[in-house]
Amino acid sequence: MTYSICVRERGPDGLRFGVAAAARVPAVGSVCPYASDAGAVAVAGMVDADVGTRILDAVADGHRVADAISAAAADGSPHRQIHGVGAESVGAHTGAGCQPVATDRLGDGYTVGGTATADEAVLDALAQGYAENERDAPLARRLLTALAAAERAGGDGRDLPVGSAAVVVRTASGDAPLYHDLRVDASETPVADLRETYRLAKRGYEAAVERYG
Repeated sequence: MTYSICVRERGPDGLRFGVAAAARVPAVGSVCPYASDAGAVAVAGMVDADVGTRILDAVADGHRVADAISAAAADGSPHRQIHGVGAESVGAHTGAGCQPVATDRLGDGYTVGGTATADEAVLDALAQGYAENERDAPLARRLLTALAAAERAGGDGRDLPVGSAAVVVRTASGDAPLYHDLRVDASETPVADLRETYRLAKRGYEAAVERYG
């Protein structure tokens, strides 16, 4: 149903956390990606709007994200996938009942996951699309580049007419430009549209800052 990526990086403003997701259903941004100044989480499959928030609250209270994900998975549906990053750990769980192809991967400071993807190459492309792109580019843009790579590899494996995509970035300082929380809720080409939305939002934000300070 969804392919998604969560990332932890250290930048000039301290730790930053990002998450991006795409799916061939509407409004994935309303139920899958969660980010705060303590971590980032993606929830897919049988989603529950409270799961991501509960995990990030636990991480903010000092729990490792891997432990918080394990606790949420133990109490949740076998049809749910959860993965994410905190300040010091990464974690993932893919329930046995998730629609295949369903799997997750853990990397150095990032996690990727997918349910109902075309094949496992989608996650390879998602991880490589993040790890191999420009490190000096804004994190939101790099996450969108990773989504585009996954889409080219097959993306969501279902032949449905409308999809959606979302990207969220948060920093430990609490400061993030207005183009770091964007969604396309219903489109035939959601990833391409979100990349264009990001481009326009960044340009508009920079123009406003230049004019008004």
